[in-house]
Amino acid sequence: MSKFFVKAEHLPSITEFEMDANQLGNMLNPLGLRELHLWDNRYFYCSHEDWGKVLEKVLLNMPKYTTERFDCENFAMLTSARTSELFKFNTCGIAIGQSPWGYHGFNIFVSEADGAKLYYLEPQNSMIYDVTDDSGYKAEFVIFG
Repeated sequence: MSKFFVKAEHLPSITEFEMDANQLGNMLNPLGLRELHLWDNRYFYCSHEDWGKVLEKVLLNMPKYTTERFDCENFAMLTSARTSELFKFNTCGIAIGQSPWGYHGFNIFVSEADGAKLYYLEPQNSMIYDVTDDSGYKAEFVIFG
């Protein structure tokens, strides 16, 4: 009996960019974070257009919000973990800080848009904000890794 293996391509083709921890740290300095944890030496990310493809897959079929059991910080952690698992990008960080709804967990990510730039992601509704916008989001604690 012979065995056949067929590779099924379920993930979109994405162009990858790379930076080191010092570059990422320098990008994050203007945010005035209380704590920053960069757990890797090299960081991988994609274009803003390709992030749309990534987030379409990552945010699909998220669990239902459940107070104290699966709430804002859990959405942020799962989004970061899925991004790493599916695309091997370690530039979708977990952020804790202020939001339009008070103290909150959300994501911060690096995107190539005429140079590397930082964006906030609200994983519960897929909204994206440039970190320089007056969106009501302001990270205080960030983990990338």
